Amino acid sequence: MTHAARFYLGSIAFALIIVLPVFVYLKRRRQSEGRIVLWILGIWVIWNLVNAPIHEVSHLLGGWSAGQHVNDYRLIPHFWEGDFVHAYISWEAGTPSQYKVSTLAPYAIDGLVILLGFALCWRQNRMPPFTGTLILFLFFLRPFYDVATNYAADAILGGTGDVAFLLYAYPRPAVHLCAWMLMFLAAAGAFREIWTEPRNHEISISASATER
Repeated sequence: MTHAARFYLGSIAFALIIVLPVFVYLKRRRQSEGRIVLWILGIWVIWNLVNAPIHEVSHLLGGWSAGQHVNDYRLIPHFWEGDFVHAYISWEAGTPSQYKVSTLAPYAIDGLVILLGFALCWRQNRMPPFTGTLILFLFFLRPFYDVATNYAADAILGGTGDVAFLLYAYPRPAVHLCAWMLMFLAAAGAFREIWTEPRNHEISISASATER
């Protein structure tokens, strides 16, 4: 898959997986259209600052824990130069077992992040829109996007990225099962956060903020 294709498919996925759920979440909490637009713009900025670094730093942590040594890296695409694609970790020569750990690491961390999101939601049920949007975005939607886009690019569209290597290095049924389980958990967490009925005081606070 070319970098241009990855960019366009990633943009479509961002709109469907990130923007649409955030829009529905904020509309259900009766946020004004102006505030929703500002929130979505803010999410887009945060996305470009944290999405690739979380993924690439996860590779770094996994590789370091397995004893690998970094040759070169870019933790964040140079989006200020119009590059929204190129982020990478380049390793010195390593063993197959080391690559198995470093390649798997981002998705293992995605799973931990999703579980942490459930813990936060259970500890503080029905959060105010500001906090709830951040938790929805960072703990459920971003991990879902990370797993879903990489899985689709390699397992469905024939790419040669992380998931393609994992399908080669690990039992294929286990990789497919784990990927779908992660997507299911992230989707379930997002669904719960979006469709939990907002409290009355939450709506009144939103309405008063809109009036101001």
